[in-house]
Amino acid sequence: MESDKWRISFSPQVAILWYSVIAGIFSACLIAFVVLYIEAQERAHIDRVTQNAADGIKTLLEEDIHRRMVSLTEFAELSAISNNMSDDEWALLSKDLYYSKQGYDSIGWLDSAFRVRKILPIEGNETSVDFNLAFQPLALLSELKSQEGKSAVITVPLNSLKGKLGLGIYVPILKTQPSSKKIEGFMVSVILFDPYIKFVLPTYLLAEHKLTLFIDEQKVYSDQINHSSISNASNKQSSFEIMGQRWQVNLMPSNEFGPFTLFRMFSLLIVLGILLSFFITLAVYTLMSARNKTKLTKDDLKKTAQLLKNLPGMAYQAFNRTNRPMIFVSEGCMLLTGHSKKQFEKHNILWGKLIHPDDYERVCKTINHSLKTKRLFELEYRIITKNNDVRLIWERGEPVSSIVNDDFIIEGFITDITSIKQAEVDLLQSYAFSDAIVDSVVDAVITINNSGQIRSFNNAAQNMFGYSFDEVKDINVKILMPQPYSDHHDQYLAKYIVTNETHIIGKGRELVAKRKDGTTFPIYLSVSEIHNNEKKMFVGLIKDITQQRTFEDEAISHIEQMAHADRLNALGEMAAGIAHEINQPLTAISLFSQTGKNFSEKGKFERLPVIFEKISLHARRAGSVLERVQLMTRQGDRSKEVIASAILIDEVKKLAESEARLCDISIQLLTCKENTNVFVDRVQIQQVILNLLRNGMEAMQSISCKNGALIKLQIIINAENNVEISVVDTGCGIPETMIDTLFTPFSTTKKNGTGIGLSISKSIVEEHGGHIHFSDNKPAGAIFYFTLPIHEEGSPNDK
Repeated sequence: MESDKWRISFSPQVAILWYSVIAGIFSACLIAFVVLYIEAQERAHIDRVTQNAADGIKTLLEEDIHRRMVSLTEFAELSAISNNMSDDEWALLSKDLYYSKQGYDSIGWLDSAFRVRKILPIEGNETSVDFNLAFQPLALLSELKSQEGKSAVITVPLNSLKGKLGLGIYVPILKTQPSSKKIEGFMVSVILFDPYIKFVLPTYLLAEHKLTLFIDEQKVYSDQINHSSISNASNKQSSFEIMGQRWQVNLMPSNEFGPFTLFRMFSLLIVLGILLSFFITLAVYTLMSARNKTKLTKDDLKKTAQLLKNLPGMAYQAFNRTNRPMIFVSEGCMLLTGHSKKQFEKHNILWGKLIHPDDYERVCKTINHSLKTKRLFELEYRIITKNNDVRLIWERGEPVSSIVNDDFIIEGFITDITSIKQAEVDLLQSYAFSDAIVDSVVDAVITINNSGQIRSFNNAAQNMFGYSFDEVKDINVKILMPQPYSDHHDQYLAKYIVTNETHIIGKGRELVAKRKDGTTFPIYLSVSEIHNNEKKMFVGLIKDITQQRTFEDEAISHIEQMAHADRLNALGEMAAGIAHEINQPLTAISLFSQTGKNFSEKGKFERLPVIFEKISLHARRAGSVLERVQLMTRQGDRSKEVIASAILIDEVKKLAESEARLCDISIQLLTCKENTNVFVDRVQIQQVILNLLRNGMEAMQSISCKNGALIKLQIIINAENNVEISVVDTGCGIPETMIDTLFTPFSTTKKNGTGIGLSISKSIVEEHGGHIHFSDNKPAGAIFYFTLPIHEEGSPNDK
C-alpha cells in the first residue's frame, strides 16, 4: 500500500506538473521583488516631488503676501503725503495698485471712525460704501491693533460681506504733526482665498497636486471634493509665519500626476511579464507532457479494445466493396456469428455472405444510398450464423473518408436483437390480450394521466356513459361528473400530485356520474395508481349500482315492515301489562269523580279543585301510556335526531315497567356521567332495547326468577370511545348450540317465537354504524349489548 502511494505521488504526469509549477513560482517571485523595488522608488520619487512643490507654494504665498503689504504701505504713505488727494487721484492710484497685483477682491479707504469711504471696484461692492466695520468684531479687532501699533496688520480668516472666506490687510494712514503722528484712516485690501490661490499659484502645479491651506489650524482653502482631513502617505506639509499668523500648506499628489501614471504603467508591464512567464510555464508543461502521449495512446487503444470486447455486439470497419470485406471487427463477432475476428480481418469470411438471401438486396440498397448522401443509416435484417441459425440483427453505420486513399469506408455497430424483437411480439400479444380482457369486463375501466385526460375507455364505459372512445380521448375526465364534483376534480388531482395524500386512491366510494345525455346515476368507484418512471397514470373501475340501490331500498322497506310486525307482536304480548297500567288511572278517575259528586251534593265546593286536579293527573298518566304504544306501532320514514342515550333507555324503561311489574321483575337503570349523545332513529333504537329487555325478562321468568328478579339496563363508554348499551339478565342463558346462529333470521329458543327479533335488531344497529354482541353473565344469565358512535358537536349531522 505504501509503494502504491509513492508511485501515485511521483507519476510522470504529476512530476511534470510540479516542475512547471516550481518554475512558474520562482519566476513570479523574482518579478514580484522587482515590482516591489520599483514601487518603493516610485513612492520615494513622488514624496520628493510633492515636498518640493509644497515648499515652492509656501515660498510663493509668503513672498506674495509680503509684496502686497509693502505695496499697500507705500500707497498709504503716498496718501498721507498728499493731504488733499482728490477722488479721481485716489481712484487712479488704487486702480494702478489693484491691477498691478491681481488677486485682490477690493481696495478701500477707511476713516478714523472705521467707516468705508472709498472702495475699488465699486461694481459689486455697493453695499460696502459707508459700511461701519465696527459691526465686524474680528475686523474691528485688527483695526484697533493696527491703530495701536501704527503698523500694518493682517486679519484672521473671516467671511466677507459677499459671504466668501478671505482676509484683510490694514495699513494705517499717518499724518505727521509737530508733536506726534496722527492716524487719519486706514488703507485696506481684501483677499478672497479661492480666486487668490488660483491667481498666485501656477496652473500646472495645482493640476498635479491637491492643495489644502490652513491659517492658525483653520482650513481656509481646499481644491478637493472631499474636504475631510487627508491621511495619505504622500501628503506633505510646509509652513511659514507672517504677522504672527502660521500658514500651513498641505499637498497631496493627484491621480493624474505624470510620474505616478508612468510608474503605474511600468507596473502593468511587469504584470504582463508575469502572465507571459505563466504562459511560458504552460508551454513547458505541454512540451513535457508530449513525451508521455505515445504511452497514453497505447493505453487508450487497449482500453478501447477492452470496451469493444464488452459491448453486446460487434463494432466494425469495412471496405466499400462487394460483400463488404472487413478491415476491423471487435471480439463480439464470435458471439454474434460464430466466426473469429481473424477470419473476418483476413477476409476468409465476408460479411455479405452471412446476410440472409431474402434481405441481401434491401441491405445493399440502403448502404449504397447512405454512400451517395454521406449520411448515417440504420436497418434491421437477418443473418445466418456458422451453426446455420437465423438471427435478427440491428446495424447502424456511416460512410467515412479513408486516410489511406480517396475512397470511403464504412464504420458502424451490429447487435443481435432477436430476443428483443421476440419480447416486443410477446408484449404486443400481451397488450392485445389485456385489452380484450378489459373490453370484456362488465364494469367500466377508464385510464387517465396526471392532468386528468382520458387515455383508455373500454366497451363497458362506452355503454355506461353513452360516449365513444374517440369522443372522450384526451378530454378531461370531469366530463363524466356532475357538479359539484367536476368543479373540484382538477384541484384534488393537482393536490395529490404535489402531496401524495390519498383520499380516493386505493379506496372505494360511492359517487354520482353523468351520462352523455346529462342524466345522472349512482356508481361505485375505485381508483388505483399506475406506477412507472414517467408521468403518473390512474385507472378507475366504475360499477353502475343503480339496480343495487333499488334492491337496497326494497330491503330496507322489507326490514321496516318486518320490524313493524315485530313491534306489533311485542306490543300484543304486552297488552295485559298495558291494560293493567291503564286500568289503574281509569279506576282512580272513576273513584275521584264519585267523590266529587258527593262533595257537590253536600255543598262542599271548596274541595272540588283538588278532586279535579287528581282526575286530570290520572287522565294524563293514561294518555302517556297510550302515546308510547302509538309511537311504537307507527310505520314509515323516520328522521334521525341527536338525543342523549340516557333519555332513550329511560323512555323504554317506562314502557316496559308495566310488563315487568306483572312478572315481578325490577328494571335497574345505570347511566354514566360522560356525554353520550347519539345520532339515531329514536323509535328503531328503542325497539332494539325493548326487544332485548323482553327477551331477558322472558328468560328470567322461564326459571321463575330463581337467580334474582333484577334486570339491568346500563350505559358505558367502551375502549373504542363508543356508547355501549347493555341488557344484563339472570335468566336461563343461551344454549351453546344457538350461539353461532343467534342473530340469524328465524333462529329462536322460544316455543312461539318468530326468530326475527335479534336479526332485525342486528340490521338496525349496523345501519346506525354500530355492532351488537352477546356474552354470558356469570354465574347465570346473559348479556346482550350493542354500540353506537358518540355524536360530536359541530359534526355534519348537526345540520
